[in-house]
Amino acid sequence: DAVLAERFDGVLQLTINAPRARNSLQSPGVLDGLLAGLEELERDASLRAAVLTGAGAAFCSGGDLRQLLAGSESEVRDSMRRNTWLYRRIALADKLVVAAVDGPAYGAGLGLAACCDLVVAGSTAVFCCAFTRVGAMPDAALFWSLPARVGTMQARRLMLTAREVRGEEAFAMGLADEYVAEGDALQTARALARDLARGPTRAYGRIKAGLRQAPMSLEQALAFQLDSGPGLFASADFKEGAAAFFEKRKPVFQGR
Repeated sequence: DAVLAERFDGVLQLTINAPRARNSLQSPGVLDGLLAGLEELERDASLRAAVLTGAGAAFCSGGDLRQLLAGSESEVRDSMRRNTWLYRRIALADKLVVAAVDGPAYGAGLGLAACCDLVVAGSTAVFCCAFTRVGAMPDAALFWSLPARVGTMQARRLMLTAREVRGEEAFAMGLADEYVAEGDALQTARALARDLARGPTRAYGRIKAGLRQAPMSLEQALAFQLDSGPGLFASADFKEGAAAFFEKRKPVFQGR
């Protein structure tokens, strides 16, 4: 299978399984497999978080230059339009997605990682906004996700210079949320996703929705909290959290 799906403890792990093509998004079945997995994440209430990773020595090499070179302008536009649903599905889902990055995350692969809610980078991780190396411009929602992670000045530098950023530096600049030893990225991401799946997933979803609109003005922030906060205070998870606080125990959230 081009994308392997595994369930554990309320988490869905999606593994891009095209190692011979460095897990390119244009490998047969990869895009369809990811979209199908993310749809399953959205509609299955028993799934409360996801992990996204790549098989073999790469996270994701992005697009396939041979296919892009062979396609006409209209064919490339159609392909890019279809790819937009991958980034929308990750960014707009209420449930959290954790990227486990070992090896290269280049081009659209960088966009795939940066679009996730949390990124765990191993010591072999290499991030590169490689588009200008071949005379192209970034896509894969990077004009949204990269400045949100590293700021406009740093995003500009990464886009224009197409330089490689390794795991430790990526963590220092905010491109990755955690930096771990070689071979530990997936294990760490799985543990993180397991913890998130046990958390107040409705609250996480509202936080995610708010951060999509950042930076907000004062009035936008106040309006967003009025739209979202009262429903959470009326939720079963808030009642459980408050009860656990007073009873001096750990809350058991159900995502309701």
